[in-house]
Amino acid sequence: MRTSKAIGLYAVAVVLLGALLAPWLFWTLQTLVAHVPAVGSLARQPFHRIFDRAILIVAFAGLWPLLHSVGFRSWSDLGFVKADGGWRHVLVGFALGLGSFALLIIIEVGMGSRSVNFDKSTAQMTGAVLRFLVTGIVVALIEETFFRGALQGALQRGMNVVAAVIVASVIYSALHFVKPTRVNIPADQVAWSSGLACLSGSVTRSIGERDILVGFVTLFLAGCILGLAYARTRALYLSIGLHAGWVLANELARWLGAYQIIEDKAAWPVLAVLLALVAWLCRNKLKPLRAPELSSSGGVAPAI
Repeated sequence: MRTSKAIGLYAVAVVLLGALLAPWLFWTLQTLVAHVPAVGSLARQPFHRIFDRAILIVAFAGLWPLLHSVGFRSWSDLGFVKADGGWRHVLVGFALGLGSFALLIIIEVGMGSRSVNFDKSTAQMTGAVLRFLVTGIVVALIEETFFRGALQGALQRGMNVVAAVIVASVIYSALHFVKPTRVNIPADQVAWSSGLACLSGSVTRSIGERDILVGFVTLFLAGCILGLAYARTRALYLSIGLHAGWVLANELARWLGAYQIIEDKAAWPVLAVLLALVAWLCRNKLKPLRAPELSSSGGVAPAI
């Protein structure tokens, strides 16, 4: 219960303090640009981007104190375990992530429900693959460290592992659809309450967006797979590989003229099968990379 309360207070503090900080950060940049030309590119950003940065600043500033308060003491506690087999987990995860989405695209192209434009040169294709691979690695490292290592890892110390996976997956999915880019506040109209207005507007407009439920369910299922991989292996490497493979496949599909995979209901059965496959692999082939964690009560945390 103590852990759940700490996470809840952290989430509320990040959102409210970030929203309140955003206007002051925006005004500070406007003032600094006259004296420090190097901040010019930041000062020219629209308010919703400054709002994004303010949320991230508060989130990262408060993350380690939160983790320390619930018992995290090292990178190993976060999921970056020093153990043989880490790279094997990454590569297996990457192959599963890329392969599952590639299979989905191949099936849909064959059925005529998706079209892909392969009219690209070898140089263009190679450049795109490398670019999206780097994007996938960066996104996977950041999001898996935060959502699985920090958020789910902290939740697992205060509740049943299955509940922790579900809660972390709901938050992971929901946050991908709350986008401040849908709220436009002109620079000359920024007030102390603009951050709160940006927050409420991004939530209400995101909820009213078409097909949001499809994307929410898709990302929830993806989050459950990533959470299961983290809980079963007790490390982040398998989930990082899966996530990087998905990002590469999704971004490459969009670049080739197809719509985003997360907007497609056909991804649901593929992800359901992948969930079962990851569960089987973690039970029979990919062993945990560290000893079981202790729960907040002092006993061994239950596994899925």
